[in-house]
Amino acid sequence: MKAYVSAALLLLCMVGYSAPARAQEEVRVRSVDLYVSGFGGYSFPFSTDLKFGGLTAPDVKLEDSLSVGGKIGMWLTAPRKTWGIDVGFEIDVTHFNPDISNSTLELDATYFGLNVLARLPMGVTPDLPNGRWFPYIGIGGGGQRLAMKAPGTNEGRNTAPAFQGLGGIKVFLNKYFAVFAEGKFIYASHNQKLEGASIPLELDLSSVHGVGGLSFHF
Repeated sequence: MKAYVSAALLLLCMVGYSAPARAQEEVRVRSVDLYVSGFGGYSFPFSTDLKFGGLTAPDVKLEDSLSVGGKIGMWLTAPRKTWGIDVGFEIDVTHFNPDISNSTLELDATYFGLNVLARLPMGVTPDLPNGRWFPYIGIGGGGQRLAMKAPGTNEGRNTAPAFQGLGGIKVFLNKYFAVFAEGKFIYASHNQKLEGASIPLELDLSSVHGVGGLSFHF
């Protein structure tokens, strides 16, 4: 009788040990999650002061415009074991046209920079090891190229240091494809000359962008 009891206890111990082991093996998370994304939406630039020589035009309105771009990045999943989040890095390129309202002066802006990100995987399953969906936030920096053109002049260009802050939500359609919605803020301060003009034009360009897009995860 004791032999049967001992055998039963041993079997239960083996089952109890193997069940968590199997559960742990069911969700296999790759150490690196690579992705590429494309997005489009709308940009909303803030009014700004235009400085030309010793003159200042305050609170000049800039036009809303389309905002389009792309990203390439990666998530590192190792921090998930300790902090419960993944840490990521991405290269972001965003283009928009914050033209000056009621003016013939056309502005063409392109942000390019590196973002540092954090995401919280939600709904993790064996089929979706990075979660069914996740919220994310990020901060980054780089440069913003601003091209400016007025009638009768050639285009003037200036590239200035730029800052970006962002946040969004991504939802996986399957293991590889996901859709996302994102809000971002971009800031840069420009000082540039139009071709044929001796005095530079100065302006701070701050803009909020609401975009959505599609990502492919390798």
